[in-house]
Amino acid sequence: MYLYRKILNYLLPYWKHMLISAISMIIFALLSGALIWLIGPLMGTLFGSGAGYGVTEQIEEVSPDQDQVELSEGQQIVSGFASLRESIKEIVNNLVIADTKINTLRNLCIAILIIALGKSFFFYTQGYFMAYVEQKFIRNLRVDLFSQYQKLSLSYFHGTRTGQLISHVTNDVMILRESLDQAFNRITRDPLLILIYLTFMFLISWQLLLISIFVMPLAFLMMYIIGKKLRKYSAQAQERMADVNTVLEENVSNIRIVKGFNTDKFEIRKFVKQADDYFRTLLKISRVRLFSNPINELLGTVAVVIILWFGGRNVLAGTGISAPDFVLFAFAMFSLIAPVKSVSNLHIKIQEGMAAAERIFTVIDSSVEVKDAPDAVEISEFSKEIKFENVSFSYKTTPNVLKNINFTVKKGELIAIVGPSGAGKSTLCDLIPRFYDPTEGRITIDGHDLRQVKLSSLRAQLGIVTQETMLFNDTIYNNITYGLDGVSKKNVEEATRIANAYDFISAFEKGFDTPIGNRGVMLSGGQRQRIAIARAVLRNPQILIFDEATSSLDTESEQVVQEAIDRLLRGRTTFVIAHRLSTILNANKILVIQDGGLIDSGTHQELISRKGLYQRLYNLQFKEQNSNGS
Repeated sequence: MYLYRKILNYLLPYWKHMLISAISMIIFALLSGALIWLIGPLMGTLFGSGAGYGVTEQIEEVSPDQDQVELSEGQQIVSGFASLRESIKEIVNNLVIADTKINTLRNLCIAILIIALGKSFFFYTQGYFMAYVEQKFIRNLRVDLFSQYQKLSLSYFHGTRTGQLISHVTNDVMILRESLDQAFNRITRDPLLILIYLTFMFLISWQLLLISIFVMPLAFLMMYIIGKKLRKYSAQAQERMADVNTVLEENVSNIRIVKGFNTDKFEIRKFVKQADDYFRTLLKISRVRLFSNPINELLGTVAVVIILWFGGRNVLAGTGISAPDFVLFAFAMFSLIAPVKSVSNLHIKIQEGMAAAERIFTVIDSSVEVKDAPDAVEISEFSKEIKFENVSFSYKTTPNVLKNINFTVKKGELIAIVGPSGAGKSTLCDLIPRFYDPTEGRITIDGHDLRQVKLSSLRAQLGIVTQETMLFNDTIYNNITYGLDGVSKKNVEEATRIANAYDFISAFEKGFDTPIGNRGVMLSGGQRQRIAIARAVLRNPQILIFDEATSSLDTESEQVVQEAIDRLLRGRTTFVIAHRLSTILNANKILVIQDGGLIDSGTHQELISRKGLYQRLYNLQFKEQNSNGS
């Protein structure tokens, strides 16, 4: 019921559209019933002795003695149904029967045409309004999924495959939409058609009706069993589709590595394996789904044969209903098969949709670990200091990444963070923009615990440039102005000059309008970094974080980028992570991190004089240079 309530909450805003759709489908079903009922007058006109057809059964009168009171009551019930049937016939006859058969046939043709036009109109109306609801449902669900992705903490993405995230927004939502489409298009129309046709059959001959519905419970039981199995297989299929998306996304993102390591055949084998797994799961679904169709057909055929045998014998013997009534009964019965089959398969389709809904709402309802506190405050600027107070942090799978970190950064200071790979340098900087929250201790900005500051106002103070520069498949201009509206071209150009990027951008034929490809593949590493620096300059942040921003560049590119970084640092509070210690010799304070702990801090000269880890790291990098210079 939880999933149904969640889906209903998405549909309730469009209740007017659904109401119009339901009313249209009700009228469509009634017109469908009226069209079937006209079979009787048509048969009577074409093959009967007169125009139309009249009362075909007479209720035998019984003397009212005491022994026949109960029998008389039973006959009264039967007589009541017969009278109702004949009353309906009389109403139809009054509408279509004329003085001659040819005029009656003309009236019947006109009535059939009007009813058919009405059916078509209301079928269109129902479909249009329902399509509006479905497309709005899909749109809102996808927007909520994407919005939730933006809210979820980085730890969620570290533990979830990219292909699975994509599959939720694409494949899962489409499966749920198909289920919704089937459910709403059938939930009103088909049950009502079934009710109308059953009523016709009951009024004509309740005995034949009992025979015809004998096998229906068996069909519904079979569909329930098949539906449960399909829900299980459908969930598996969606998982396999996520695997396929993951392999595809990873391959496209790392195509340079694939080609460089000559692993195209390995990648093909990996993709084929996932595609085969998906194929086998879909085959299971198809096998189960296709198995349900012949079962339905078989049960329906058995019912039809039994009805034809018993009803046809009575008609031929002249002991049952009239031939026109039997033809009407047969038409109603054959018309009943399609909506019954549709309703029986509806359970299967709903179960497939529920498997997709479960995956979707598991994401939407996932708890957001890093979020605004109810009483969070906004900060408009950074004016004093940032303090780490007994800060410790652990990932769920990696304990003790940071342990009892304490230090203070004054406004305008340049803080360098050094240490061996895996020491926790990047994690420490990730705590400043609240990509994660400390598991112990706290971080304050101007005296406010970061957890009590609104995320939007905190991150508005920050600019981040990482070793792996993330650019979008767009133009240079749009990458620099990413997330900003109303930025002037003059400001963009000034930012690129500060970032040492203006000259190479101007050299392109299209200048700032040059597309840079997926992840900026059309640019060199140094050019990508300068675009990222220009982006940070344009945002004019008060706090900067550089995570090994030049470590992957060649010497010439590093010098150009470092010059741009030096311009950007002026007057800002900056955290710099660097393996190349030459880039942070002038830092106000250098923090030395080892095994998650802050083991030393001070200026370059202070740390060199202590002959600790920093000196060893420095000597390893500059031993050859110092030897040549001596």
